[in-house]
Amino acid sequence: MLMVSGALFLLFSACAMLYQADTRRGALSVVRNNSGVRKGLRLGAWLVFAFTLVMIARLQGWERGIPVWLAMFTAVFILGLFLSAQKPKWHAPACSVSLTAGILFTLGGMIA
Repeated sequence: MLMVSGALFLLFSACAMLYQADTRRGALSVVRNNSGVRKGLRLGAWLVFAFTLVMIARLQGWERGIPVWLAMFTAVFILGLFLSAQKPKWHAPACSVSLTAGILFTLGGMIA
């Protein structure tokens, strides 16, 4: 259960990183003005996507893991879009909190 919760948090943070890497939507001026930071955010998001896919597929098996991951990704992405539309200033801090919680939950699941 911790691994699945961690994957949800990590997926939300990856979706938020992709959203914040855009020059029109980025909440932080450092991200909007620096192309290296934007590329780093995109690369980090894709690495997190790949990591969570492998993590869920190893838990569920590849036949069920990929559809489960896609369902999780869809739910988290819709939640992120809703949050960014309703409270745009909360999106970037929610990404930081979600990334921290995702790492802690994932590590907790690996240890337990």
